[in-house]
Amino acid sequence: MVDAWAVTDQAKLRWFRNNQTKIMADVYQGLVDAVARDANLNDIGKRTILPSSYIAGTRCMRGWYQDSMAIVRTVSNADFFLTMTTNTNWKEIQDELLPGQTASDRPDIVARVFKLKAKALLEDIRTNGILGKVVAHIHTIEFQKQGLPHMHLIIFL
Repeated sequence: MVDAWAVTDQAKLRWFRNNQTKIMADVYQGLVDAVARDANLNDIGKRTILPSSYIAGTRCMRGWYQDSMAIVRTVSNADFFLTMTTNTNWKEIQDELLPGQTASDRPDIVARVFKLKAKALLEDIRTNGILGKVVAHIHTIEFQKQGLPHMHLIIFL
């Protein structure tokens, strides 16, 4: 699955590189600015602009950050900042491991269990209102250096 994802991601990046005119990359002034300040053009290289729709791109991340800040401006200050981390000793993970296996041997199981538990937590907070009436929330899921997912959640009541 990882190889299939990598192949499709590389295909997307190749398309972006070969179709810069279609995504109107010429409207970005980075190269023009570099030439204007007499930068060494040998150090610049070939610039490829990624659209904001490319999830792993900087522009997408900046857009999400701007959206989050707009929510903060509109709703007011956050009431809770919650971090949920993976516990490799969760029963759901341990039950699925074969004898002699550890959680690091099965990142697919760890990721699935974390996703289910994160979904249940979000449902408890949003739908069941265990912290009160939620007017907005923002969350991100990241992976630690050990490969374990964790979630940062900001909650506005």
